[in-house]
Amino acid sequence: MSEETQVVETQNTNGLATADELCGGGLKRRFCEKTLPFKGCKVRIRSLSEGEMGSYQDKLSRVGRQGGVEIIPGALKTANRRLIVLCLVDEQGNTILRNNHVGAMADWDAADVNYLYTACCEHCGVSREDLDQIVKNSAEAPID
Repeated sequence: MSEETQVVETQNTNGLATADELCGGGLKRRFCEKTLPFKGCKVRIRSLSEGEMGSYQDKLSRVGRQGGVEIIPGALKTANRRLIVLCLVDEQGNTILRNNHVGAMADWDAADVNYLYTACCEHCGVSREDLDQIVKNSAEAPID
């Protein structure tokens, strides 16, 4: 064993988290409430698990014909609305919107949609820069 290799401790003797502390206990959701700037109604936003966020991000891109990452045509147009659908919940934490609401949100005031999308990103730990990076490092997929 080299000098740089450290033995992983099984007990929390030095203040650092153990695997059990990190992986045990299941998902603990966080919630926040926001008021829409145009509609004026209050909504509740839930956090997402890493798995839920990964599934959301997978719907933005695919492996292209040349092996690189391509943005799926039209995916960015609805990406903000799809994240809102995943995050808005009722008092019990149940989602209040469904995938069929993604199209209906196209008729909402853009101030409300952008406000909600930004709030969902902030609450879930995602930045618009992350999405910009995905777009920057990929090409628009050809429409089949």
